[in-house]
Amino acid sequence: MGRKSVEKDRKLKTKKVEKWTQELVPRLAYVELGSLTMDDLAKLLNKSKSTVYQYFTTKEEIFEYITQVRIDALVQYKNELNKQSDDIRYHYEGLALILSEGARDISPYYLHQLKINFPTAWKIIEDFLYTLLKDLKLFYEKGMSNNLFKPISIELLHKLDQYFIMQLITDYHFFNETETSLGEMIKDYMFLKFEGLNK
Repeated sequence: MGRKSVEKDRKLKTKKVEKWTQELVPRLAYVELGSLTMDDLAKLLNKSKSTVYQYFTTKEEIFEYITQVRIDALVQYKNELNKQSDDIRYHYEGLALILSEGARDISPYYLHQLKINFPTAWKIIEDFLYTLLKDLKLFYEKGMSNNLFKPISIELLHKLDQYFIMQLITDYHFFNETETSLGEMIKDYMFLKFEGLNK
């Protein structure tokens, strides 16, 4: 029989824990997440299993934590969209930097695996992405009403964002063919879109 988990209070997660869990992400770029055990994760983290259990009860909890830390850093994109500036390049360059930095070390294969194997962690990403989509749509509306953007269909822009944000980021076959990182693709996408919109 396998070891039965013992219910006990976990230690508070510190910046140090945040750091070593985030260092796990690039090590999982091409790993089938569903096959990982707590032993595997402890080895990949270079920690003893007992150390890992001081902070996390399950694999799901580890992936939820890793995801939430990354999403918390990404939420600063809202400040970039709301800055008072008529220079659209200023907005999109800042936005592209935040989003591509947030995607640093994350492979589309990892996201695909997360979506399949850890739905509660994926839900954190999905909720963030839906909020981002809504905020981008409002940003287009504001840019067009202030005559900063070319009069392009907002619905088309929104649909393109939906495809890129909700589907393309997990299409690891596409990224394997292009040999482009997710971060680089985000920068390219933002450049094409906002240079096209810029008057």
